[in-house]
Amino acid sequence: MNFAPYRQVFGTPGLRPLMIIGSLAKVPSLGITSVLYLYVSHGLGLNFGLAGLVTAAWMIGVGVGSPLQGRAFDRYGFRPVLCAVILVQATFWSAGSFLPYPVLLCAAFCGGLFTLSAFTITRLALAVMVPEEIRHTAYVVESVSTDVSYMIGPSVGVLVITQVSPTTAFLTVGAMMVLCGIGYIVVNPPLQAQEKVERPGGPDEWLSVLFQLRSVLVATIGVSTAVVGLEVAALGSLQHMEQLRWSWVFLVCCGVSSIIGGLIYGAARRPMSALLIVALLGIAMMPMGLAQHWIWLCVLAVPANFLIAPALSGTADLVSRLAPGHQRGLAMGLYASALMVGNAVASPLAGTAQDLAGPGGAFAVIGTVSALTGSWALFLGRKASSPRPTLPEGEASLSAAK
Repeated sequence: MNFAPYRQVFGTPGLRPLMIIGSLAKVPSLGITSVLYLYVSHGLGLNFGLAGLVTAAWMIGVGVGSPLQGRAFDRYGFRPVLCAVILVQATFWSAGSFLPYPVLLCAAFCGGLFTLSAFTITRLALAVMVPEEIRHTAYVVESVSTDVSYMIGPSVGVLVITQVSPTTAFLTVGAMMVLCGIGYIVVNPPLQAQEKVERPGGPDEWLSVLFQLRSVLVATIGVSTAVVGLEVAALGSLQHMEQLRWSWVFLVCCGVSSIIGGLIYGAARRPMSALLIVALLGIAMMPMGLAQHWIWLCVLAVPANFLIAPALSGTADLVSRLAPGHQRGLAMGLYASALMVGNAVASPLAGTAQDLAGPGGAFAVIGTVSALTGSWALFLGRKASSPRPTLPEGEASLSAAK
């Protein structure tokens, strides 16, 4: 494997502190839903449905707030917006464990609306700091760091809330969010190129960005649906086999496969189209429904998980190329919202399919949705690749990526 692109990426001035802060910030971000869910069900003693409403309120807030926060980065700059985010996060996590349920439900939406967008900040900075020819490699590094943070964040959140107390878990998450936010302010990564082009804002600007990114956003929904749906379907399958105790081995196998696939993708000089990878990811998921033992489930999960990091990093890279520099904040915010849409759809879709058709049906349905969205994204991308004089930067990037 060619490691030269990775040496170039890590040799970029200012990149290492950014990646360290970004990786640390993802740990509490990825543990938030577990902490909120267990706080309501375990700490308040309420049912799982009410616990799910709180996590849903947080996720809806994130989905709505991500593009708004990205647009605010574009218009008002990095540090002023981040100071407001830090203030809201400090308030929510310091007071959240003392709030009655109805107030917590509303506060969770507000907390999600002003969440610390570690993923968006890092991706925006990479688009400016890293040369275009190795940018896909930089996004692979970011995706691999997300895999590692995912292995840590939820586990730490569950451990603290069950072994210590819900209040300690809230304060721990809040402290990490605030400290990482301050770290971002100190590092102060560039989120925009030096050249700024002022264009009118408002609905027309949002529609323009949505039009440019339509193929990538469709593919992104397919990726996140596949990632969450695969996990839900696999856990249901292991429970059906009465082998749920081996779920940790399965999750580690998935994480390692994704990291290896990402590293190989990042080393490629001419990587495969991210839109095609999404379609292949859906197809690769379907055979997992044939597994009758946890070992075979792990084996059959390797091809699909091998494509997850390339799909996530590839779609993020496409967003950075398609969006004009002065609109990248809004574009990355819309990308984060597309990820949230897939996350919200996948779990009930996989659960319902499993109830109606068993584990095999869940893998078939989620795989089909991912394959179809990837194919639709390819179709939209092919239409967008025809020359349009008003969008030279985005069109040229999409044509090159394809």
